[in-house]
Amino acid sequence: MPDEIEVETKDLQESIQDLNDERAERQNAEKEGAWVRFIGLSTAILAVVAAIAALQSSNLVNEALLHQIKASDTWAEYQADRQKDHVYTIALNGLLDAAAVTPPTKAAAARAAEYRAKIGDESRKETALSDSAKDLERETEDEMRKHHAFEYSVALLQVAIAVGAVSALTRVKPIWYLSLLIGAAGSVFCFLGFVH
Repeated sequence: MPDEIEVETKDLQESIQDLNDERAERQNAEKEGAWVRFIGLSTAILAVVAAIAALQSSNLVNEALLHQIKASDTWAEYQADRQKDHVYTIALNGLLDAAAVTPPTKAAAARAAEYRAKIGDESRKETALSDSAKDLERETEDEMRKHHAFEYSVALLQVAIAVGAVSALTRVKPIWYLSLLIGAAGSVFCFLGFVH
């Protein structure tokens, strides 16, 4: 029989122990690094919420701007009607002053009645325009309040994403928890923006 290979059991046991140690180290490294995958997932979720909040914030600013422009136009129309009302009142007062000196003619009386009717029409329009302009201004204020909630949400979510990235780079788990806490605060602001 050929020479048998002699393997010292001590060397074999050391090799097996080294392999077991390497396997254990790999498993520990994988186990410790597994939470890093959750950083990516949480960051992706925070980015989606931030995108939604940013879009809603932008939309609210645009709507507020449009409502403010409509309110300004309505106030301008209100002022024009006030001026018409004033002109009709001056004209009516002129007719009444002239009627005090000389007896009024049928044409003057008809004109005075026409001015009174126009003054009444303009007064009614003024009230409606004033109410409409005030409603538009209230809508603008409400939209800007909601916009601020979304704006705070976006800022907090961006900070949370940055802190999450720092956690992934440094492999420090408590920093990731801080990222989640900041992200939760940003998500609450986003929710309040929709509910408000």
